[in-house]
Formats: sequence, structure tokens, C-alpha cells
Amino acid sequence: MNQPQRNRNNQRRRPQAKRPGAADIWRSPGELPEIEPIALAHSPAVLLQSLGDPPLHDGKEASVVLATIIDRAAGLAAALALSAELLRQDADD
Repeated sequence: MNQPQRNRNNQRRRPQAKRPGAADIWRSPGELPEIEPIALAHSPAVLLQSLGDPPLHDGKEASVVLATIIDRAAGLAAALALSAELLRQDADD
């Protein structure tokens, strides 16, 4: 047999959450912090490698592909930082 449909009006309603006050979106923002030079990571994929191989059929190959993507993204980020003259210049480089 079919179950009768529940009437949603019979269910208890949750109390309405209080909405925060209106925000002034056109206010002047505060001062920006000083720009700090960006340091390059020696091994950008080390965090991924610390997690081990992903639990996939071919996890080792997936790790290699993901590490390659991370290294490429880090290289592009370094090039962008260099073009904006934000790359930290170390004495040992």
C-alpha cells in the first residue's frame, strides 16, 4: 500500500535566524599591508608526496602526474612574481 504523503505544514518550523545588520559596501578600505617578497619553494610537491600514493588503481602514476602539475604551477607562480618584481633574491641563488 502507498504511504500517505506527509503534510509539510505539520512539521515544526525552524526559528528564523537573525540576519546581520546591513554592511556599508562602499566604505573606504583600510591600508594595505607592506608587500613582502615571495620566496621559492625548494620542492613544491613535497606536501603531496608526504601523503603517499592516492588510493587509485594506478596511484603511483597519479602521484607523478599531480607532482608534475604542482611543479608547473609553482613555476608559473614564480614567473609571475618575477615579472612583478616580487621574487625574493637570495644570496645563495
